[in-house]
Order: sequence, then C-alpha cells, then structure tokens
Amino acid sequence: MKKLITIISIAYFALVSSTFSTEFNENSVYTGIVEKAYNQVDIPLLPGNWKILDLEKSGSVPSGNFYVYATLVPESFGPNDNNFYVDTINYAVLGSNSEETDYRKSFYGCDSSFYTAASINTTDINYRGLGNFEESCSALPELDQVATLAQFYLTDCDEICVEVNFSLYMDNYNITEDNFTVLSSNIFDAIRSTISGNGSDFAFLSSFQ
Repeated sequence: MKKLITIISIAYFALVSSTFSTEFNENSVYTGIVEKAYNQVDIPLLPGNWKILDLEKSGSVPSGNFYVYATLVPESFGPNDNNFYVDTINYAVLGSNSEETDYRKSFYGCDSSFYTAASINTTDINYRGLGNFEESCSALPELDQVATLAQFYLTDCDEICVEVNFSLYMDNYNITEDNFTVLSSNIFDAIRSTISGNGSDFAFLSSFQ
C-alpha cells in the first residue's frame, strides 16, 4: 500500500511540475520571462511582445534526452520583414541526457572568430569544472560593416546547457564604443539573474535608446 501511495505521489508531482512548465509554440505570444522553459529553467525576454520565428525540438523532455532551439522576433514582425533589421532572440535548452549537451560542453562559443575578431567586444569565461562553465561575450558591428546587429551571448552549462543570444538592431539604440561594455554587463547580469531563478529587469535598456 505504501509503495502504491509513493508511486501515485511521484506521478502527481510530475504532473504538477509539467503543468507549470512552458513549451514554445508558433501560436503564442511571450513577454517578460519564459517560466520553467521545458521544465528546466527560466529564460528572459527583451521588453515587448515576442513570437516564434523558427523552432526546432527533438526528443523527450521528461527523459532529459531532448534539445530545443528557438528564434523569436517582435510580435509585429510580418511575412515580408527581414530579421536582420529588428531585435531578435535566440535560445537553446539542451537536456541533461542529450548528445547535444555533451557536444555543447566540448567548446566555448565565445572563442568564435565572430567575437574575437570584433574590434569592440567583451568576453568572460567562468570555468567551474569539467563540463561546467558560464561564458558570456558580446560584439559591436563595425561602422563600415553591413552588420546591423549588436550581439550579446551567454551560455550556462552544468547538468543542462542553456544559451541566450540577444541581437539588438543598432538603429533602435544609442550604442557606442564608450557605453558598450556597460550595456553588455547589464544585459548579462539580467540574463544571469533570470536563469538562476531571481527574475530580471531590462528597464535599463531605455537609457540606451
């Protein structure tokens, strides 16, 4: 009887846990924080309303053998719009038993030449042990480049891996060489606070517009 009660209790708590998780779909609009994304972690959104532009998911979330890659654009984004000319958000949530997670733990994205070659950039890698690290990096496009987006990228890997990448359309902001480091630090602090479960506030972005 005790064994039966235990099994029922486990099933109940698993159901309650999954009920309060969020899974992306193309028909929803998101704002603020994506709470318990795939029953794993809170992930932040930039101010405004956001919708899915591209979504790739594979595997079973309860088993931990899954991965999710998502690109979000503003809700106002239309079929003829180009996502190089709006703010965009990219996420990856990689489950604890996924081969994608093992692979992601084998390299640092911030070592990419996209970031290291940028004349205005920030990079910080916090190694916490084998397969356990946080990395953050940002890059400001050159004034004579075609690139229109300032990039802010943070990955946290432990049991799972979570990637958050914010791309800010330069015409919407007053981002300069002088304030880029401060902006990067503020963005990464807000992302870090969210994925650690402490919420986030991107009100500071208004001072860069």
